[in-house]
Amino acid sequence: MLVTVTRPIEEAMNGVQGLERIKSTTTRGAAEVDLYFAWNVDMYRTLELVNAGLARVQPTLPPTARLVANRLTFAAFPIIGYSLTSSTVPQTRLWELATYEMKPRLNRLGGVATVVVQAGRSPSSRFAWTRLG
Repeated sequence: MLVTVTRPIEEAMNGVQGLERIKSTTTRGAAEVDLYFAWNVDMYRTLELVNAGLARVQPTLPPTARLVANRLTFAAFPIIGYSLTSSTVPQTRLWELATYEMKPRLNRLGGVATVVVQAGRSPSSRFAWTRLG
């Protein structure tokens, strides 16, 4: 993936005017390339340039590769992240606090569409077994 998909896309995007940084994540069967632009660029025009670059590189990619470019801004896609950490409170208790106390309160706030608890260790992820006989 890195050699056949991610790198060619990164190289195709290097010429887009106003590009300040490229950050990519490659996993088995997937690649995500994030492009960061200067604040003063016209993002609608820049999206056209990105799509043109993707169209140029598409024939060189594996035939199963699907390319999608999305224009994301904080105004169109606002996100806030919280991290709960503790050296004394168990991970399962932090998960319970996030899921049963914080999430419902955040969901009741005006303008909040979705609250997702990620990672942590849910109490149900712990298991015990007993040997019978």
